[in-house]
Amino acid sequence: MRFLGAHTFGFLWNRDAAKATEDLIANGFRHVQYLAGPPHLDPWATDRAPFLSIRRTVQQAGGSILAVDLPSSETNLASANPAVVDFSVATYLKVLDLASDLGARWLTINSGRKHGLLPPPDDRLLTVFRGALQRLVKAAQPRGIRLLLENIPGMLLADAASTKTFLDQHDDGSIDVLYDVTNAAAFGENPADGIRTLGGRIQLLHLSDAPEGLWRHDPIGTGAIDFNAIQTALSDIAYSKGVVIEVVSNDTLSDLVASRARLRQIGWTLP
Repeated sequence: MRFLGAHTFGFLWNRDAAKATEDLIANGFRHVQYLAGPPHLDPWATDRAPFLSIRRTVQQAGGSILAVDLPSSETNLASANPAVVDFSVATYLKVLDLASDLGARWLTINSGRKHGLLPPPDDRLLTVFRGALQRLVKAAQPRGIRLLLENIPGMLLADAASTKTFLDQHDDGSIDVLYDVTNAAAFGENPADGIRTLGGRIQLLHLSDAPEGLWRHDPIGTGAIDFNAIQTALSDIAYSKGVVIEVVSNDTLSDLVASRARLRQIGWTLP
């Protein structure tokens, strides 16, 4: 494993990104992934100086800024309405500007939502998503930023098999995969099986915990996720990339630290 990082998702309502960065570094997390959502981190802010300051803080700590995400509920790259797709692409382009200011490696995207009760009976939404994806790839490549596709319940590509099939058919090598173990479990997928299915396509792994049958990002060790099985699966694919702990709780910082300690306690070898 190359590095262990932390996600700022849990700080959305109680810390801005600069303060969250300082607190994470003070507690030994030097590699950071950010949620781009006001009031935590506003990609529409006209003053870019705070973004550059965050970048310097992480660099001075010898760390790296991994990726920038949008809240998945606010856009839809696979909408049947072209105006919604255009809005979604424009919003991601704004976050791409932020990712560039921060010096991030990736822009995290999702595959767009489908209607839970009456999705179209064919692959038209995947066609829409493919077109939006190409627009984002074209914008990201000159900046040296790659796209990071995340598995999220309710999206077109919510499981490992559909993600692999789509990328095998349509990826020119410019898209990486972020595999989230509690997202997978909430969809009904065994995370260890999903890791083996995607194999070398996974460039970043999200860890958190959840009770069986629920979609949560709880502290590690408090739910039903089998981290021993996940570690075995990572060994099977010779995974040597990064791991990010993503906890959403009332005390996110303490729970991130406790989650890291729990991983070590159950035998994970962490950087």
